[in-house]
Amino acid sequence: MELLERQEALADMTRLAREAGDGHGGLVLLCGEAGVGKTAVLEQFQRDLPAARWSWGACDSLFTPRPLGPLFDLAGQLGGELDRLCRTGGGREELFGTLLRQVSDGATLDVLVIEDIHWADEATIDLLRFLGRRLKGARALVIASYRDEGLTTDHPLRVALGDLAGLRSIHRVTLAPLSPPGVGRLAAASGLDPAELYRLTGGNPFFVTEVLQAGMREVPAAARDVVLARSARLSPPARELLDITALTGTRIEPDLIEAVDPGSAALIDEIHASGLLVEDGTRLRFRHEIARLAVEQAILAHRRGPIHRRILAALQALGRADDARLAFHAEGAGDGPAVLKYAPAAARQAAALASHQEAAAQYR
Repeated sequence: MELLERQEALADMTRLAREAGDGHGGLVLLCGEAGVGKTAVLEQFQRDLPAARWSWGACDSLFTPRPLGPLFDLAGQLGGELDRLCRTGGGREELFGTLLRQVSDGATLDVLVIEDIHWADEATIDLLRFLGRRLKGARALVIASYRDEGLTTDHPLRVALGDLAGLRSIHRVTLAPLSPPGVGRLAAASGLDPAELYRLTGGNPFFVTEVLQAGMREVPAAARDVVLARSARLSPPARELLDITALTGTRIEPDLIEAVDPGSAALIDEIHASGLLVEDGTRLRFRHEIARLAVEQAILAHRRGPIHRRILAALQALGRADDARLAFHAEGAGDGPAVLKYAPAAARQAAALASHQEAAAQYR
């Protein structure tokens, strides 16, 4: 898959690597949403910089993260005194200092990659603080990647990033989703509608790739698994509310959610913090339409009807005059009289606007 719209990020990191090779090391914070291609960019950067000595570590999505897991990963590749101390149980400060010395003394540029620091343990976050304040005289570049869409304001990493923000040795590189033209380039030979592909994926490279391989008839299995794994980490009440938001459609009005499930504001905050929902003006929406579809399709059949009934009742109580939307939830709720009330009205409105296919669908 072609690596598109990442030239600026690669150029920024190449410049920083050149400065680090001259003895002005630094810490690069590479951020972006899940699936945006952080690892792909790092792998390309490694191919572009073969003369450097590369070492890779990673944080894992564990209920209890490995204390200093990435440092132990790096030690196994760097060897020497750091590896010996890791094997013999050296203290934290000793480990930090030894790592800094080993990547500062050599004539070769050291590039240390620590992936997924949004899952880092407290000690690893302290390691980043330590390195961020001491790399400016080292021939080393540390690159820490993380997801920025699910960090709450009180997340330990968010606090650490704030502490480091004013240092000249700290550099941020942000990867955005692909633009519509970028998605169009990837879809050029697929026969899929580029605009619809962008609507489904929001330009997320992972989702784009999965849909290109599987087609648009259903949510690709890998994409579905990623979304459902994230939703599974929510509390049970928030998980139930997520199902409601998925069935309300692409527009998620806070007053409608409150009418469906009174007192749910804190649960919405929890879902928003997970990165599944984002603000869209005064409303909310799923970050990617394909994520909404994955959640919607995972709702068991016996639960769909009751949720639709609750949404229909809330729309009626709020006096919403959107007949097509009311007809949709009436059908999902199995409420025949409500269907007969709202579907013909929606059909007439569609016909008056020359949307004849939609009118025919409502009459059917």
